[in-house]
Amino acid sequence: MVEIDAVSYAVGGIDIIRDVSVRFPPGRFNVVIGPNGAGKSTLLRIATGLTRATSGAVRYAGRDVAAIADGELARIRAVLSQHLELVFPLPAEDVVLMGRYPHFGRTPGARDRDIVSAALQLVGMTARRHQAYPTLSGGEQQKVQLARVLAQIWSEPGKAEERYLFLDEPTTSLDVHYQLHLLDAARDLARRGYTVVAVLHDLNTAFEYGESFVLLDGGRLVRQSERIDDIAPEAIERAFRVRAERIASPRGAAYWRFTL
Repeated sequence: MVEIDAVSYAVGGIDIIRDVSVRFPPGRFNVVIGPNGAGKSTLLRIATGLTRATSGAVRYAGRDVAAIADGELARIRAVLSQHLELVFPLPAEDVVLMGRYPHFGRTPGARDRDIVSAALQLVGMTARRHQAYPTLSGGEQQKVQLARVLAQIWSEPGKAEERYLFLDEPTTSLDVHYQLHLLDAARDLARRGYTVVAVLHDLNTAFEYGESFVLLDGGRLVRQSERIDDIAPEAIERAFRVRAERIASPRGAAYWRFTL
C-alpha cells in the first residue's frame, strides 16, 4: 500500500500539488489521469521518493518513505519513465542487469543472472538478449527497460514481499502492439501482488487497464475511485475541457468518445 497523506509541493511560491491524499493499494492497476499541467508526474515523483514534498507524507506499508534507506528503497521500488536513450552498445541483457545493481556487491551472482533471464522472458525479449541495445526498435528498447525495472524489484511468485512499480507515461511514442504488451505485463505484476501505479496519457487505455483511478486537475485531487463509472463524465469534461460520451462496443465493452 502506498499512502499519500495531505501532500503539497510548491516551486517559487507556485503550488504544483495542493493537499492531495490518495491510496494506491497492492494487487490493482492504479492509474493517475488528468490534463497537461495537472501535476500527475510530480505526484508520481513524490510517491516514489525522488522528489520531497513541501508538506505531507508518503508511506509504504506504513513506513515513511523519507526514513527508508536508499539501498532498501532501490530494492523494493522501481520507476519506468518514457523512452530512455542509451547510446552505449551494451547487449540488452546487460541493460537489464543494471536493475540488479542494488542487490549485489562487485559482481552479480547466479541468482542475479537467473532473474535477468526471467525478466527478459517475461517481456518477450529473450531472443534479443545479446543484441546491442541501440540497434533495437523503440518498442523493443522500452521492453528491455521494463525488464530492467522488473529485475530491480524482482519477487518470486507466491512470496509476500512489498514491491512498488511506478510507470510515468511509459507507452508514449510506442505503437499499439508494444503499448498493449507493456501494459499487459504491468497488469500481470499487479495480479501477483505488486503495487503498480501508472500515469497514462490516453484516456481509453487508462479506462481499459485501470482498476483504481485518481483524477487530478490543477494540482488538486478531483476524485479517487475503484470504478471509472463512479467518476462522473462531467468531471472528466471539466478537467480536460472536452465533451465526453461513453459508447458501447459490439463486443460488450465500452469506450469513450471525446469531442471539443
